[in-house]
Amino acid sequence: MQRVFGIILIVLGVWAGVEVYTKGSAAAFGGLFASGSEQPSEVRRAPQRAADTVRRAYEKSTERIDRQLDE
Repeated sequence: MQRVFGIILIVLGVWAGVEVYTKGSAAAFGGLFASGSEQPSEVRRAPQRAADTVRRAYEKSTERIDRQLDE
């Protein structure tokens, strides 16, 4: 009985971890544990955040090159 209970806890833990990893902490479990500052509709997924970061880095580098060329 203890083994069954332990396996069930492990499975639930893995499921909860996957849910938070794939949907983010605000949207996981249907937003049940979301804080008031971030609504589930405003949550961006990891690829979107990565694309935004790359875009900002690219814009900064082009601005830096433009400033150097202007000098």
